[in-house]
Amino acid sequence: MGAEEAHLRQSLLGALCGLSVDDQVLRAQLLPRGDDATAWFRCADAIAFRLLRFGGRALSMDAGDGPGMAALLDAADDLLSAVEAALGLTLDPLDIGPCPDTAGLTVRIGSLDQQIVLLLSVPFDAVILAQPAPLAPSLLGHIALPVAIAVAGPRLSPADAATLSPGDLLLIGPAPIAATLCPPHGDAIPGRLDPVARCFRPH
Repeated sequence: MGAEEAHLRQSLLGALCGLSVDDQVLRAQLLPRGDDATAWFRCADAIAFRLLRFGGRALSMDAGDGPGMAALLDAADDLLSAVEAALGLTLDPLDIGPCPDTAGLTVRIGSLDQQIVLLLSVPFDAVILAQPAPLAPSLLGHIALPVAIAVAGPRLSPADAATLSPGDLLLIGPAPIAATLCPPHGDAIPGRLDPVARCFRPH
């Protein structure tokens, strides 16, 4: 990954994750940019966007429906204005057509309840003046962290262990059970695990 792409990734995520529009907190996810023959609103400098959902309703874009597309842009004006302000760019459509094939990134911008979903395609050389979004605590519950949970099983003799075969059940006691949370970095955290509730509580 080049420095240009790394900077673009950081700028897009930093400006869009936590952005608030009409009391909706938005989050962003980077997608690979590829050829897309579907209809996009195409702007200057090979920037394009496409609305997938708005107001909880799935949308389909039709280049031949001028009045419908104008009404869609008008309804999404607050959303588009917020994205423009966050990234320091202008989303002023020139026409409707396939996504530009210029090398770059596509970012999926959506509200937590999926009432709003917008795709934004940005080339690597786009001039972006990103404004970092404020901290949004509601996004913290949607961050995936790789961790391992170690559970101490019953003690088995080598002879008993040798009799086990795939599909055998090994009872480890009633929930919650003693367990240790093992993050990839840092100290292990002892606690108790309730497998049914999918809940780990540290001591």
